[in-house]
Amino acid sequence: MERVSPGHLVAVATNPYGTSVVVWRWFDAVVLGTEEDGSVRLWEPAHGEVVATPRASHRPQEPGSRAYASAGLPGANWWVAGEATGQQKDAEVELNEVAALYTTNDLWSAAFGIDT
Repeated sequence: MERVSPGHLVAVATNPYGTSVVVWRWFDAVVLGTEEDGSVRLWEPAHGEVVATPRASHRPQEPGSRAYASAGLPGANWWVAGEATGQQKDAEVELNEVAALYTTNDLWSAAFGIDT
């Protein structure tokens, strides 16, 4: 993972030839509150207010705190992971799930722009 401005995280994958690409992004969002169904209402500057499904790494947070959120592919539902942190190494986000998504759906060749 690497941090990108203004506090978002990206997952970077490198192929055996040394080419690196961003394969996922988590937005640093402000927690607005928890809905009755357990979903979390968030605000993120580029997307405005969104409602996200909590991931296993998410712990209930007070309004005004920050959490990592991701929408995955365009049109996909939002989800919220762990609390936003000052160091990317401390972030609790779903790296294993991202790797599984790419592997299960054979997306690695598309990400690196190569034919398999």
